[in-house]
Amino acid sequence: MSNFKVLRAVEMPKVHWTGHPFVDAGLAALAAGVGVRRLEDLVPMHLQTACEKLTRILLSDQALGIGVEKSFLSSSMSQLFPNSEFVNPSPWSVKLNDGKRRDVRKLVHSAALIPAEWQQVIDEAKNAIYKALQDDLQRAQRCLQSESGDEICFACGELRPSDAMVIVRKDKMPLLEGIVNFYPAFAYGVRICGLCALAVRFLPFSVLRTGEGKRLWFLHTQALSVASIIAQTYGWEHFDRAVSANKVLDFFGSWQTAGDAGTVLYVLCELLERFRDQLWDIYLHPLPTTAYLFSNDNRGGYIQALPIPNELLTFFAKLQSYSTGAFRRFWRELLEVSPNLSGKKRKERVSFVKLVALRILNMKPIVGVCLDDNASKLIGGWIGHRFYLQEVLGMPLERLAILERLGIAIAQSEDAKKLINELRSARGGELYGVLLSYVRRGWLKHDEFYTLLPPNDYGAAGEIRDILLAVIYEWQRCRERGEEFPALAERAELTPDETLARIQQIGERLLKRLSNFKRWLGRLQMARTTAELRGVYLTAVRHGALSFSDFVFLAPLGSRQTPWLLRDYLLAFLFEKVREELPELGVEAGVEEDEIAVIEPEQVEIEGGET
Repeated sequence: MSNFKVLRAVEMPKVHWTGHPFVDAGLAALAAGVGVRRLEDLVPMHLQTACEKLTRILLSDQALGIGVEKSFLSSSMSQLFPNSEFVNPSPWSVKLNDGKRRDVRKLVHSAALIPAEWQQVIDEAKNAIYKALQDDLQRAQRCLQSESGDEICFACGELRPSDAMVIVRKDKMPLLEGIVNFYPAFAYGVRICGLCALAVRFLPFSVLRTGEGKRLWFLHTQALSVASIIAQTYGWEHFDRAVSANKVLDFFGSWQTAGDAGTVLYVLCELLERFRDQLWDIYLHPLPTTAYLFSNDNRGGYIQALPIPNELLTFFAKLQSYSTGAFRRFWRELLEVSPNLSGKKRKERVSFVKLVALRILNMKPIVGVCLDDNASKLIGGWIGHRFYLQEVLGMPLERLAILERLGIAIAQSEDAKKLINELRSARGGELYGVLLSYVRRGWLKHDEFYTLLPPNDYGAAGEIRDILLAVIYEWQRCRERGEEFPALAERAELTPDETLARIQQIGERLLKRLSNFKRWLGRLQMARTTAELRGVYLTAVRHGALSFSDFVFLAPLGSRQTPWLLRDYLLAFLFEKVREELPELGVEAGVEEDEIAVIEPEQVEIEGGET
């Protein structure tokens, strides 16, 4: 029997995503600070280097408020870590000759010479912050150096040694209960591992401000390339520039946009514009991403989640890949608020950006709100809107192609102005009649009419009207600029479903068996009540042009909208078949039943020799 023991290689713990938004955002900033591309590659030495960079920025005179107008730590940072070592004003106070205590940082700002007593207070306050960071660093390194433990961290779920755990409250972890000075309801705090505690120290480098309201927010995603670029660009580099220029530090918020949703979308567009090579594939195959608006000050915690649909990221990537110009136009015209605007115009622009950005983030139709009828203009450009309809709203390509051809036909017609005004003013059920008139003109086929206005989608008419106007406005813009309209080239073959196939069969029988077809068609058009509509169908049933099952199909009981929708499908089919014979105006109403002649079906031989 062998006396040799098998030695198992012990693998040290690795840094990984936790699922906790604040911890993950901090980890992304930490990784960005040391240039690591994978969290798994972080080692204790990286933590040391990152802490040195953090200390250099957050303990700089510009962050402390020494020699500049205000202190970043005692103002903006109080929204993240109230009463923490960074924010607490007590260590910075000195007693003056009049017996009053003042913040030494403000005194230094106006003093020509710093007394030794003041300098001692400054050094001691800095050392307190430095020591707190060092304690967190040592616990974090301990987590990466221990292969086992006896306590589970509530943030990352890992088993950690007891000496690597720490109790945190609101002053060190946003939205927890209790702070250092007092414990509401005797809130004890939460024990987390030193690695998670250290990660949250880096949260300020991932935090941004919104456009107009200046609220704090950050992006939570486990795509490190996205999260680290945000931290590097708008965190580390932004703070470094402020320190170098001896300016007051604050979270980045210089966005030319408005609203919470507007800021989030603006950032996503700007990132794709500036870092396309690094981020394009991530946008095309995105991971779950959420923007969090929050506050952690002493007035009370607040957080709001804004989930970012994967479809939006894919849409931005595909649009930019198709046309950089179209991407920029969509981004700028829909989300940008020019700093040159003021007064009423700025207020109107801010309202528009807030509205359209919120609709985009919620994956709702936006074409209607982007139509400027007074200027006959489509805000954002047709290419961007077409990609949004296809990628975000899921509109089939063949439907978009139909609408493009129809919109161009309307724009090129001799009475385009009249038809455009008709489209603008039509409401509800009137739009079905407007689209039927396009079938009569030969611009639309019956199966295309059915595709645009499918059964049980009674809100489609309004969207179709908006898209048609968008195509028309963009076609006019291209013509004025001498550009070619970017139309879809392919014409897809439409396959009829069961409902349309039944309509086609019924229409064919009516065309074959009704001799005074135009009179019957006139009555079908002019029917204004369900009873009148059923009367028209009963006339055809009486003379053998419709079967009983056809009648029940076309005029079902218990439904108010279905008979009229099926009537419009039937009219579209009949208009297309006999277009050349139809009069230019409407058909005269009030025709009597006896005036409708019916072609009798041919006699056929049946079983038994009878005919």
